[in-house]
Amino acid sequence: MKYFLILILVGIIIIGCSNESTDPNDGLYSISGKISNSFGPVTNAKISIDNKVNWETTTSSSGEFSISNVSSGDHTLFVKKEGQDEEFVEMKYPISVNTNLTLNNLILPIPVRLYSPTNITKTEMTIIWNKTDAQDFREYKLYRKDTPGIDETTGELIFVSTSKVDTSFVDENLIPYETYYYRVYLMNEFGRLGGSNIANATTLGGNLIPDGSFDDPTSFNINWFISVGGGNISYSDSVKVSGNYSLYGIIPDDIEIQTRKTIQLAAGKTYEFSGWAKANGYYNLSYETVAANLFTEGSWSTYQHLMFFSESNSGDSVDYDWTFKSEIFTPSENISLILEIEGGYDRIWFDELKLEVVE
Repeated sequence: MKYFLILILVGIIIIGCSNESTDPNDGLYSISGKISNSFGPVTNAKISIDNKVNWETTTSSSGEFSISNVSSGDHTLFVKKEGQDEEFVEMKYPISVNTNLTLNNLILPIPVRLYSPTNITKTEMTIIWNKTDAQDFREYKLYRKDTPGIDETTGELIFVSTSKVDTSFVDENLIPYETYYYRVYLMNEFGRLGGSNIANATTLGGNLIPDGSFDDPTSFNINWFISVGGGNISYSDSVKVSGNYSLYGIIPDDIEIQTRKTIQLAAGKTYEFSGWAKANGYYNLSYETVAANLFTEGSWSTYQHLMFFSESNSGDSVDYDWTFKSEIFTPSENISLILEIEGGYDRIWFDELKLEVVE
């Protein structure tokens, strides 16, 4: 009987041992691999699994990494490499863990980098960046902002391209004397692959009125057009305030001349609107003026007004010498303006019309 009881106890022990786990890792595994790009191994790239701090490391000088004690199941491997100028590239890979894994073919695209803007004028500049080598490229997204802290949530999206070789954009209708910041993002089918450094430049200043000095007779039809009335419009090299020419008109009745392009002004900046005019001869309307007017785009609401001469008795003859007028103002918001000059005397001259930032 005693021998029989010993056999039963041995059998129970054997059965109990056979039900214990035979996994030597106790369900925890190591994930290792190597990160590279077209230039070679990627050093100091941040590696994490499921963005958990206990499953996080960085790549070595040879681009290698290893993370231990990863539980079995489905996970996401995140890879991110940041540069010194805020540029970065990132990828994520779904992984299924039920044994130790070695991932030796993880390729990051090279970072997209913005170069310094070129072809800068008062109202535009050209933005250029390097071509990506991402195999799963979907599009570039270019953002702009008027302060340095720019990303895809705070910036204004101004350009999208699905062509890898489309790596430049001319940003137009900018405000003179204004600093702009740019950043381009690289996207694939599933989201963001990376972001560039931040580049910035300041548009030029000076006179914001195209050909406001009327020194280039060939530029009139480029910068101006007659919107109301008519007459013989030319450039005078004998009657002028300064420079080479003035704008001269022989007007049978009344004329209004407008700038072809809008003028962009910035909130909070102070501007001076000024110019010279001269007139002589008769006028036929009951009320006549020689004036320069800034109108808000899309309306005939006068924003600023330079009144050089005005008459209320038709049929009189006048002879006004060169007269200077000036107004200083500060817009409370960004605004687009159109300049119009007008007159109805027999002969009128305009010269040195200027709209400039007051430093």
